[in-house]
This record gives sequence, C-alpha cells and structure tokens, in this order.
Amino acid sequence: MVAIDNTTLALLFHPGAKPPNDPKTGHPLVKARERIEQLITDLDAEDERIVIPTPVLCEFLILADREGPLYLEKIQGAKTLLLKPFDERAAIELAGMELSARSKGGKKAGFEVPYQKVKFDRQIVAIARVNDAHTIYSDDQDLGMFAKQAGLKVVCTWDLPIPPSKTPLFDDLPDERSADPDKRGPQK
Repeated sequence: MVAIDNTTLALLFHPGAKPPNDPKTGHPLVKARERIEQLITDLDAEDERIVIPTPVLCEFLILADREGPLYLEKIQGAKTLLLKPFDERAAIELAGMELSARSKGGKKAGFEVPYQKVKFDRQIVAIARVNDAHTIYSDDQDLGMFAKQAGLKVVCTWDLPIPPSKTPLFDDLPDERSADPDKRGPQK
C-alpha cells in the first residue's frame, strides 16, 4: 500500500495541473505527468493499492472545481485507487503524533508554517499510516518531514524516473507544453 498527495493526484488526472519545480534547475519538472503515469502503471503491475486520503481528495476537488464530480467518478471507478477517510483509527494515530510533537517542544514540531497546515498534513500522514502505506508520493516538504517522522518513505515527483519514450524519433523536437515560450513549436 502506498499513499499520494494532491500534487501527484492532480498530475495524474487534471490537465491543468502545474508540474512542481525541479529543485536542481528551479524550472518546471520535465515530463512530470509522464513520470506519474509510469508510477501508476508500475504500482498496478506490482498489485499495489494507492491510498488517497480524504484531505487530499478535498484539495484536488477544489482544484477541479466544476469538473470535480467527473474526476470523483473516475477515482471511485479505478481499481487501484482507494479513498480513505480520517476515521477513528486515524484520529488516534494523529493524537499520538501530536502528543509526541508536544513532548519534544511544541505542537508544530519546529515547523515555520501555520498550525492549520501542520494539522492538515498530519491528517494525511495519519490516514496513510493506519492504512498500512509504506510510501507516500509527495512534493510537499512539510508533509514529507511529517511522513518521515512517522516512518514512511517519501518519494518526490522529481525522484521518479523519466519513462522510456514511446516516440524516440521525435524526442529532440520542442515540447508544445514547455513552460519556456522560446522552446515551443509553432503556435496554432
């Protein structure tokens, strides 16, 4: 079992999702959507199930706006994607995380972000943990730190390999979706 955050879910489903910036270049990550699609293919081949914590679903549905019901139907119909709520077990897990942070000096565990974000990120991690996820795919540094503290492996989109090309003959052509207007092909 693995879990995903909003960036991963958005790149998988929403055509308007913006790729994260590659920390090595500072520019939008190359082939972000393709990396996520390959990840999902690989996880499916390994018979892994993918937990989507309901707080992540909430963030995604806000992004999706009016198209939310269509995406929700796709998510609910996918055999590898499992929507998991913040339930009693997750509440107990989150309480343990919170008490542990407070015993070490503060409810925010030293993070310089609003406490509301801390609580939201911890909910996502708690849901992943109680549903036996061993890995979470996330580009959010704060969420990643909470996940690591909870014993989860964290994989960022830029850590995913670029999948093999399906059209190697055209690989050197400019990408129409490139963020750099000077590298785009002819405009329509």
